[in-house]
Amino acid sequence: LIPTTKEALFAHAVEWEAVSEEFVTQRIRPWIVKKIVDFIGEEEDTLCTFICSQVLKRTQPRELLENVSMVFDDEAETFVVKLWRLIVYEIGAQQAGIPPSVVSLK
Repeated sequence: LIPTTKEALFAHAVEWEAVSEEFVTQRIRPWIVKKIVDFIGEEEDTLCTFICSQVLKRTQPRELLENVSMVFDDEAETFVVKLWRLIVYEIGAQQAGIPPSVVSLK
């Protein structure tokens, strides 16, 4: 089960061994691109690449929140919480053999 509160989600142990560059490219990056467009109004490849690199470096969610707060302002916490939920979900989906989800793009 995916934790529902921010505190429980941020405390949840991520199975980092499942997070590879391919995992991020196929399962996480498309969602990040969409959310950046939603928040900023246009694609921002540098920001997307930065966030993906933070995920690959196993950056903890509170640190990631600090790193993106200047760009996303009031939406930073919502963005990081949703991103973390996506990471936890997609790791489980990948382990269950489920292909990258279209639902993830919402």
